[in-house]
Amino acid sequence: MSALTLARAVWRLAAPRRLRLKLAPTLDRRLKDYVRAGARRPHGSDNTEGPIRIVGYFSGDHGIAASAKLAARAFETLGVPVERVDATHAKLGWTPKTAPLEPAAAWIFHLNAPELLAELATLGPRRVIGPRYGVWAWELPVAPAGWRKDAALLDEVWAPSRYTALAFAEVGAPVRVTPHPLFLDDYRDVTPAPRRAAFQAVALFDFNSSAARKNPQGVIEAFRRAFDDDASAELTIKTQNGHGFPDLLAALRAEAPANVRIVDETWPYAEVKALIAGSDALISLHRAEGFGLAPAEALALGCPVVATAYSGVLDFLDATNALLVPYRDVPVDDPQGIYTCKGATWAEPDVEAAAAALRRLRADPGLGARLAAAGRRTVAERLTPEAWFKTLPEKVQAAALRLKAAG
Repeated sequence: MSALTLARAVWRLAAPRRLRLKLAPTLDRRLKDYVRAGARRPHGSDNTEGPIRIVGYFSGDHGIAASAKLAARAFETLGVPVERVDATHAKLGWTPKTAPLEPAAAWIFHLNAPELLAELATLGPRRVIGPRYGVWAWELPVAPAGWRKDAALLDEVWAPSRYTALAFAEVGAPVRVTPHPLFLDDYRDVTPAPRRAAFQAVALFDFNSSAARKNPQGVIEAFRRAFDDDASAELTIKTQNGHGFPDLLAALRAEAPANVRIVDETWPYAEVKALIAGSDALISLHRAEGFGLAPAEALALGCPVVATAYSGVLDFLDATNALLVPYRDVPVDDPQGIYTCKGATWAEPDVEAAAAALRRLRADPGLGARLAAAGRRTVAERLTPEAWFKTLPEKVQAAALRLKAAG
């Protein structure tokens, strides 16, 4: 037993619970400083040998988990073997919780700054030998102060869009734009879900990602203005994790007219794709997006997109492949408290313009067909694994090609 482990055991046994609770915030800060100090030591950032190691929430079903899975699969699609490290159970602690891993040619952390610190503690901050890259997702124009500080633990921050890269402009590490890769084969033979109406639209969001940011109320209002109570037009709002926010879910249901159905369930990925593929429009009246995976997947599925002309989606949406909705800047206001950046703004989309876009799509099926064809071309040109690979640092590309050649 190490001296540190012994000291912690004595502390738990000898110190009264009330004292431990009182001192917990101070000890938490000391613990974070301890992890940071270990991670700041020289860590072989010039190392070129060893595996490419991807660290992320491989057992999760949220956006940042999808990011890690897509990257690992992209490497493997290109013939490059990778090692996966699941960070699902990462937790801050004074001692590592895993056996040491050999040095890597690249550590690619699909973890935001708070989660990165926990995973470094779990792995052992002095054991993470090799270049470190952090794939960070943030949806406001300025990154939190803590993120800017902890970027110094990385050799480079990878942002999924130019918008997010600008938010990281003042972090303590170089910043690179690396969009999420998509796989065309995943979308070619999707059987659309059975039609429920002559015209049907879909919107998707996770309550854990901030309902205010995703703006389903704006989607409902735009659909209402476009079609009123016309039963031949139907909007499906597919959500998940509403059980954690019952008041918000109840309020959303109360706002929904008869031709808007709200489905708060976790579905298999195949069902979500079928829902999008069977729709005449995917609506994203977001107030901010770091990337916008749902609109990107809609392009791949040939589903026309109606989206706010703001933030990360503009890296792949334009007037040729989507109907973009104008907006005005408003102060960030998130009742869930997920986004609380003082002085920051995000977009308030024009719901009347969104309604007009929906009416255009219904009145002109040829417009939808043209947008669908252009969307598929965009994905094929900009978001394939091959295109994604070219955005990576040259040293990571070189390591990947070495590993591929080695078989």
